[in-house]
Amino acid sequence: MPSRCLLALESGGATSSAALLDRGGTISVRTAASGQSHSSQLLPMAHALLEAAGLTVHDVDAVVVGIGPGSFTGLRIAVGVAQGLALGKNCPVLGVSGFDLWAYIWWQSRSVRPPSDHASAAALSVSFDARLGERFYARIELEQRSDALVFAHRDEPCVCAADDPRCAAPVALMDPDCETLNAERLPMAAWMLRFAIDPMCAAHHVWTDAQHVRPLYVREKVAQTIAERSGVHDLMWSDMTERDVASVMVIEDQAYPFPWTSGNFLDSLRAGYRMRILKENGVLIGYMVWMTVVDEAHLLNLTLSPARQGRGLGSWMVQQLFQQVREAGLDQILLEVRPSNQVALGLYKKFGFHEIGRRKGYYPQSAVSHASREDAIVMRLRLTAERHVDSRHAVA
Repeated sequence: MPSRCLLALESGGATSSAALLDRGGTISVRTAASGQSHSSQLLPMAHALLEAAGLTVHDVDAVVVGIGPGSFTGLRIAVGVAQGLALGKNCPVLGVSGFDLWAYIWWQSRSVRPPSDHASAAALSVSFDARLGERFYARIELEQRSDALVFAHRDEPCVCAADDPRCAAPVALMDPDCETLNAERLPMAAWMLRFAIDPMCAAHHVWTDAQHVRPLYVREKVAQTIAERSGVHDLMWSDMTERDVASVMVIEDQAYPFPWTSGNFLDSLRAGYRMRILKENGVLIGYMVWMTVVDEAHLLNLTLSPARQGRGLGSWMVQQLFQQVREAGLDQILLEVRPSNQVALGLYKKFGFHEIGRRKGYYPQSAVSHASREDAIVMRLRLTAERHVDSRHAVA
């Protein structure tokens, strides 16, 4: 494997990285600073690494990609870039989970290593902050044999409460980093390459065709459809308070390139705006803010955690908005939305909102718009003319 040219990509965390292993065994690395568009720098970084080494994508023999857990959008971008490169070259891809990678880094960083011809074992609890009062968790048992490091998942990756005692096991890696583990301070893409070429881990490497690589969306293991939710009654819709703002800001920062500030939410509360939160199993996953302007409702913010989207909850929240507006004696709703926010546009159009105008240069530039400012599409709905949407078949 060291004689092959490998490219590694990772963007599940606050910083994205790309690493190149050339045929001489040298690893070179590029990183992108934390920010809303850091993951979009993966492909340019990969090309820069190849160019600096005098290579092109045609010289790449295999691609290694971080599959999570991590940022919902970052994982999709990294896997998408890896798939595109691998499909173009018709080369294999190795998906590396953060659980396995940090178990490997921990093993490599131990100050006292057992002799290579003796067996040694350890059980690790590996967990990462999943926001919303939850953690991504897995329990991994490592066993070093004479010629192999064996990984065994005793607790499969899942989402658990932040105070789950499993996350605080005797050997617990909670939000691990190289400094804490006294490991060599390399970007994750470089560690992924080391993992990929380590012959001790060869039995754990699953090289596959590009189309078979998928992000590790751990939340999917606990996700439910709207129909399933209706049977267990685990959704709670209630008024927002100042105590909720910290959790609201976690979602706001994940969902938008230019989020509201905590001050915006606190000011809205003090101004008496209608503000509601949605909780699932006690965890805040969405919220809504609207106000009355003369004789109509103005929707200011309707947001669902990116990890909970695609299961009909957005449609459910819109229907709750309709109910509140009717109870307030109003029959019109006004809102603004970015033209680039196709998910929100599709949701509102589905319920019968129609465009009545545009506010030029209303929004700061978004990650998917090339303009310096982005217009706001102004939409309106008369509740007497709303469309009925079956939330069981909704996509937002």
